[in-house]
Amino acid sequence: MTMLGSTSIEKRFIRWSKADFDAYLTAAAIGVLAGLAVSYIRPPLHLPGHKVLLWMIPALGCRLGTRARAGASTSVLATIFATLLLGGRLGGGFLMMPLVALAGITLDIAAGMVERRRSPWSLPLLALAGATGNLLCFMKRLCDPMPGFFSSGNMRDLLWAAASHIFFGLLAGVIGGLCGWGLLTYRRRREISD
Repeated sequence: MTMLGSTSIEKRFIRWSKADFDAYLTAAAIGVLAGLAVSYIRPPLHLPGHKVLLWMIPALGCRLGTRARAGASTSVLATIFATLLLGGRLGGGFLMMPLVALAGITLDIAAGMVERRRSPWSLPLLALAGATGNLLCFMKRLCDPMPGFFSSGNMRDLLWAAASHIFFGLLAGVIGGLCGWGLLTYRRRREISD
């Protein structure tokens, strides 16, 4: 808060508006829907890291579409809580969930960088953020006390699982970025026509 006579360089006090509240409420609702999808949809891929397509695409698309600063983190946290309440498992269970939240923070940072600098490298940056977030989830799986289909002693299985996580993270980052830009384009056209 800026006081009268203060030497702050802040031009105005930024208040919490109804639009901000609506953006975060939308992010939380999309996160709950993603949590439902993670809990009940069983894709027949049977590859490590494929569930990221169910929660990262909506989180990143919502973050870019609503322009909420912590939109992806809000969506990911709602996904975590919905998954836990429904008895689902999001890549490691209760103890490893902070790393999924860290993946949401990674998406928020990348989306903020993309919003500040419009460049041809925006989509690859979002893809790399998706791969980084999914690799964080892979690291979580390494610490999981339940046995996976790979062991830490078998390097070939470990590299295969890491490559699969990277691929699905890149794919989720690209699709989520395209969905977010599509939402923004639709919103701008709708505002112009109104």
